[in-house]
Amino acid sequence: MADAAAPAAISALTPTGYNLGVAIGWKRFAVAGDVAKVKSADSAIGGRESAMLGVSYSLSNRLSTRVAVGADHSTGGTVPALRHGDNVSLDLGSSYSLSRRIDLTGGVRYNIERHRYSALQDQRRDSQAVYVGNAFKF
Repeated sequence: MADAAAPAAISALTPTGYNLGVAIGWKRFAVAGDVAKVKSADSAIGGRESAMLGVSYSLSNRLSTRVAVGADHSTGGTVPALRHGDNVSLDLGSSYSLSRRIDLTGGVRYNIERHRYSALQDQRRDSQAVYVGNAFKF
């Protein structure tokens, strides 16, 4: 009888979820969207739902820009101490092709957290980010 309870306990901890994305482009313009949901079997942990919508435009063969807006929130009856804040984010970025296989990327990301307890907030953290990187194409 203990053997039958062990698989049930393991499956009770396994979260279930999905992540669906779509992108469509025409000439130099593209629109992308993403919807995700993660549901935990434990009601104290709850789950998360998120959505993102992005638009990009290629100014030339070398330079492209993008704007993305996203939202993320908790679902279910999450215990307040374990609850993450509801987030809204804005991402502005650009990419410049240095060669056929190497791109230089950079951008600014702004994130707003709502409905979070002030005792749990880290006042030293900034919800803004500036990033610079590169992409290799194979």
